[in-house]
Amino acid sequence: MTLIAITCGIYASPYRFIDTLSALYQCTVYEDPVLVKQTSQAHDLKTDLIFKSIQCRHVPFDNFTHDTKKCLAALKVQISQNILSGPCLFSSILSHLIPASVSGIYRIMSATPMQVRRQRAMGLYQLSSQAAATAIARSEHREQRFAAQLNIDSLWDPARHDMTLVWKKIDAATHDMTWEEVNQTLEKIRPDIESAMKNTNKNMHAVDFNISSRVDAALAGLGHHLIIESDSGHVLVTLDRKVMNLARAQKEIMDLARSVPGVKSVKTKIGPNFYKGGIVRNLNLIAPFKRKI
Repeated sequence: MTLIAITCGIYASPYRFIDTLSALYQCTVYEDPVLVKQTSQAHDLKTDLIFKSIQCRHVPFDNFTHDTKKCLAALKVQISQNILSGPCLFSSILSHLIPASVSGIYRIMSATPMQVRRQRAMGLYQLSSQAAATAIARSEHREQRFAAQLNIDSLWDPARHDMTLVWKKIDAATHDMTWEEVNQTLEKIRPDIESAMKNTNKNMHAVDFNISSRVDAALAGLGHHLIIESDSGHVLVTLDRKVMNLARAQKEIMDLARSVPGVKSVKTKIGPNFYKGGIVRNLNLIAPFKRKI
């Protein structure tokens, strides 16, 4: 099964390259807006709320509703179900929700020139040059905050990708890579993609990703900071932040996780950050100034 993930920012999608890969390997293309719409429909969540969770915008009463956790967990469930449905090509940033344990994914980072992104914004969305630059800068800031949610230093780290797509030849009319550049690049990486496809067929990690994602969705309402792993249906839930009542929290986790289809057993453990203290405020204890009468 083919699994390809292309990391690209706003106004940066390599459309011709994606179309060629999709046709060659019979992949269904999932851009971020498509994944958000699917998740909204499947989990009865508002699309605006999902986008706010991705973009790290303010979600009212999130400390009580835990809507951000619910949205991110629901997105992982949808992504895992798409993977199990057949060959996939993910485009934009949400593919970073797929854990490293899911092997066989060929990851590409698109180094789209800033000039191309601005021209697209100006031509397709009728933005001024300054407005385009502002929109791109704002989006990049939100992408960095999204990475922080996932404990990733940067979504644009070359070490997290199998190759970097460099735009050497650009079609001035379409603001895209030339067909010649697309075909030359594909010839270079085709053996690596097909090698990744073979690795995908040899493991069941995608199934475990689906199980751990559904457990995550079931536990999201608790609001705890959890790390969830699955090994052939045997689930390990790590509490990585201190809770008020550990025994009660563990019981709630066990009860909810056991009810998820496909789960064979559940264990809990304490993570390395569980016993870390909270914020210590630097209180100013100097006596206040007294006015002389």
